[in-house]
Amino acid sequence: MPTQPILSKAAETTRVKSGNAESTKLQSGNSGPNRTGSIRSGTNKLSHFRDVLFRSTTLLFGFSVILLIGWVGIGLFQQSSLSRAKFGWGMLSSSTWDVPREVYGALPYIYGTLVSSLIALVIAIPLGIGAAIFLAEIAPRWLAAPLSFLIELLAAVPSVIFGLWGFKVLCPWLQASISPWLIQNFGTSSFFQGPAYITNMLAAGVVLAAMILPLITSISREVIRALPYSLREGSYALGATRWEAIRGVVLPAARSGMIGSVILGFGRAVGETMAVVMVIGNNPQIKASVLQPAYTMPALLANEFNEAFSDPMQRSSLLEIAFILFVITLIINALARILIMFTTRTITTADTGNPGLTAFKKIGAISFRLVGAALLAAILLIQVTADVRRAGMAALHSPVEILVILVVSARLGTHFTHGTQFWIRWRKLNNNWMHLVLFVCAVASSVILGMLLYYVFMKGFHALKPSFFTHLPTSPDDPNGGMKNGILGTLELVGLASLVGIPVGILGGIYLAEFGKGKLGFAIRFSADVLNGIPSVVIGMFAYAAFVLPLQQFSAWSGGAALGIMMIPTIMRTTEEMLRLVPTTLREASVGLGASQMQMVLGVVLPVARAGVITGIMLAIARIAGETAPLLFTAFGNEQISTKLTQPISSMTLMIYKYATTGYAAWVDQAWAGALVLLLLVMGMSLIVRIATRNKFSLA
Repeated sequence: MPTQPILSKAAETTRVKSGNAESTKLQSGNSGPNRTGSIRSGTNKLSHFRDVLFRSTTLLFGFSVILLIGWVGIGLFQQSSLSRAKFGWGMLSSSTWDVPREVYGALPYIYGTLVSSLIALVIAIPLGIGAAIFLAEIAPRWLAAPLSFLIELLAAVPSVIFGLWGFKVLCPWLQASISPWLIQNFGTSSFFQGPAYITNMLAAGVVLAAMILPLITSISREVIRALPYSLREGSYALGATRWEAIRGVVLPAARSGMIGSVILGFGRAVGETMAVVMVIGNNPQIKASVLQPAYTMPALLANEFNEAFSDPMQRSSLLEIAFILFVITLIINALARILIMFTTRTITTADTGNPGLTAFKKIGAISFRLVGAALLAAILLIQVTADVRRAGMAALHSPVEILVILVVSARLGTHFTHGTQFWIRWRKLNNNWMHLVLFVCAVASSVILGMLLYYVFMKGFHALKPSFFTHLPTSPDDPNGGMKNGILGTLELVGLASLVGIPVGILGGIYLAEFGKGKLGFAIRFSADVLNGIPSVVIGMFAYAAFVLPLQQFSAWSGGAALGIMMIPTIMRTTEEMLRLVPTTLREASVGLGASQMQMVLGVVLPVARAGVITGIMLAIARIAGETAPLLFTAFGNEQISTKLTQPISSMTLMIYKYATTGYAAWVDQAWAGALVLLLLVMGMSLIVRIATRNKFSLA
C-alpha cells in the first residue's frame, strides 16, 4: 500500500518520457534518442542534487543537539563571567549568600543538592532494583505487565504535582509519624536529631526517591532482560535456586547497566526543581540532621531569579550556579550513558578475548564491593556504639541491632551448616524469602503511584467546577475563580514548542536512522541522550540568558523555545527507533521502482512509521506540558489571557505552583483541581503511547 504512490509516479514518468521521445522522433528524425538521454541525465542529476540536499539538511538538524549542548554551556559560562571574576573558585567553598553586600557562596546549596539526592538513592535503589529483578525474573507475565505499567506511569507525573502532594500530604505525615520514630530509635546519630520541621531534607529525599524510582526500575529491568537465558540455565544445571542464579550470575552480568541507571537517577534528582522547592524548607544552612530544612541549587534558582533581573551581580551568581549544575549533570548523564552502552554491547560478548578488560572489570567489581561494605560497616558501627552508650545492653532491642544480629546469624549459620540437610532447607527458605522481598519492592513502587493518584483525584474532583475552565483568576478568597488563562497558555506554549521541536526532532531522527552509521551518528545519538538528561531548570536559565535578557522582556515565544529544546531529543530518538523498525524490503522495493533516496524516505519509510513517530511526539508533548521550571524564567506568568508572543503568558503548572504555596484555601483547592486536570492530560497521553507501542512491529 505505501509503495503505490511511488509506482504510479514511476509509471507516469515512463509515459511522459515515452511521449517525449516519440514526439521528438517525429519532429527531428534521428535526434530523438539523444534528446531522451539528455532528459534522463538531467533528471538523474536533479535527483542526485535533491538527495544530497536532503541528507545535508537532516545532518544539520541531527547535529543541532551537539550545537545545543555547546550553546547552553557556553551561554551560561559567558553570562556568569561577572561573579566568576569576583569570587573565582571561592564561590564553591563559601557559605554566605548575602545579596545586599554582594557576597555569594554556593556551598550550602551544593550540600543540600547532594545530600537530598543521596537520600533519594538510599530509598530508591533497593526498591527500584528489587522491583526490576522481580518484574524481569520472577513475576508471571499477567502480573509483570500491569506492575510495570504502573511504575512507568509514575514517571509521567509532573514534578509540580509531586511537589503539591509532598507539601500537602507527605510532609505532615512524615512529621507526625516517621520523624518521631526516627528520633526515638536513631536520635543518638547526628543525622536524626530533632526537632523535626514539617519541610525538611528528609521530605525532599522521599519525594525525589518517588520521582527517580521508575527510571531506575525500567532501565534495570531492560538490562536484566537483555541477558542471554543460557547464563541462567548454567546455574540451574549446577543446582542453584532461582535467587542464587540471580545473585550469582544475573546481577554481576548486569551490574554496569544497573549502576548506569542509578547514576541517571542521581542526575535526575540533582536537577529536580519544583518538587524540591516546595518540600525542602529553603534554609541556606548546613546541618547534619535530615530533619532540618535545607536548600538546593535548583531551588535557589527558582526562588531568586525574579529579584535578580535588575541586579547584575546576583544575576551572574545565579547563572554561575546554573552553569555548575549543568556541568555536574552533564558529567553524570554522560557517565551513565557510557555504562549502559558498555553493558548492552558486551552483554553477549565473552571477555576471554581481552584479559586486560576482564581483569579491569574484576578489580572494579571487587573495589566497589569492598568500599560499599566498608562504608556500611562504618555506619553500623557508629550507630551501634552510640546506642550502647545511651542505653547499654537494652540497645540490643533497637532496629539496627536486631537487623545486624539477624544478618550475622544467617551468615554464620550458612557457613557452618554447609552441605547438611539444614543447609539445603535453608537455601529453599532463603529463595522463598527473597521472592517475597522482591515482590514487596515491586508492590511498594506501585503503591506510591496509587497514593498520589488517590489524593489528587479525591481533592481535585471535589474542587473541580465548570468555572475552573471558563473563568479567569479572581481574589484568593473566591472559590469560583478559574484557570482559563493557564489552560489556554499551556496550549499556546505547547504549540510554540512543537514548531521548534517536531521538525528538528523528526529530521534529526531521519538522519540517525538512514545515514548515521559512523562516528558522527554515534556522537549525535549520544548527545541527544545527554541533552535529554539536562535538568529543565538549566534549560530555563539558558533561555533566560539567551532570549529574555537581550530583549529585557519575558515572553511566550521564549518559553516555547525553551520547551521546544526539551522536545528535540525525545522526538529524535523515538523517530530513529521507529524508522529502524520499517522492513528493509520496503526500502529496496521503492528504490527498485526508481525512487530516489529522498522519495524513498519521505514517500515510503516515514508514512509506514508515522504511528510510532506520532507516539514520540505525544510523549514529548506530555513531558513539556507538565514542566514548570523553564517557564519561571521565560514565560513568567500572566493573570490575563495573552495572545501576543512578545508578552508574558501563564500556564497551568505556573498557576498550580503559585496557588499551592499560598495559605488561601480557595487557591489551594484550585491547585488540586489544576493538578487533576493536568494529571489526566499527561497520563492520558502516556497511556495512549503505551498502547500504541505495545507491539512495535505492528507499525509495518
